[in-house]
Amino acid sequence: MHKKQQTPRTVVLDFVRHGEPEGGTMYRGSQDDPLSAIGWQQLRSSTEQAIQQGTQWQEVITSPMLRCCEFAKTLGQQYSLPLSTVHNLRELCFGDLEGLTPQQAWTQYPTLLAAMWENPNAHTPPNGEPFKAFCDRVEHSVTNIIQQQLSKHSVSSSAPPHLLLVVHGGVIRAILHRLLNVPASATFQFDVPFAAITRLVAYADTPFDANKKSTFTVSLKNLNGILPANSVIEKTTSTTSS
Repeated sequence: MHKKQQTPRTVVLDFVRHGEPEGGTMYRGSQDDPLSAIGWQQLRSSTEQAIQQGTQWQEVITSPMLRCCEFAKTLGQQYSLPLSTVHNLRELCFGDLEGLTPQQAWTQYPTLLAAMWENPNAHTPPNGEPFKAFCDRVEHSVTNIIQQQLSKHSVSSSAPPHLLLVVHGGVIRAILHRLLNVPASATFQFDVPFAAITRLVAYADTPFDANKKSTFTVSLKNLNGILPANSVIEKTTSTTSS
């Protein structure tokens, strides 16, 4: 006789990058531009595809930046989903690079950008946010969300919690770096297009104690698994993030 194996506590997190902001592609960081009309269309397309494929989100969490939170609020109202804002899920601040297109940035700061590309932890733009500090705040926020959801999830539940997080390309790369141990420089080799969805599943390690900061294991289920219709994936050799 074999003992019945118990399904582990699980939480599913879908990270959708915001759509195209007004002003197009640039080192945007903390520059708080709203979505363009195309950006709204991209996000509607990718989230509608996910829902048509059977995705049922129970909650929406968003970065406070306009290019994320305005769509998150609209989606939450449309589907009657709870909405919360996590300040530390905002994008990396690029300092003096902000507002520059990739071409302008590489013309003005070629040595700095090459160094950031090779080792972002060791090189920070003038007046920018250190990459390590950025990853620290993102990791702390996402870890807290996972642990809170795992504490709520009963192993007898029919389905695990499934959340949508409306965030930034840099935030998704920070998660790959910290939660999946992808080297920082290697995260720039992952395409994270506007409105693409990256799905992570977190499984509680056993034994699990809901009253303590118990550990968990993360699985990358699909990277850019859902793309907006007619999306264009730009491949560049810069560390552009918006």
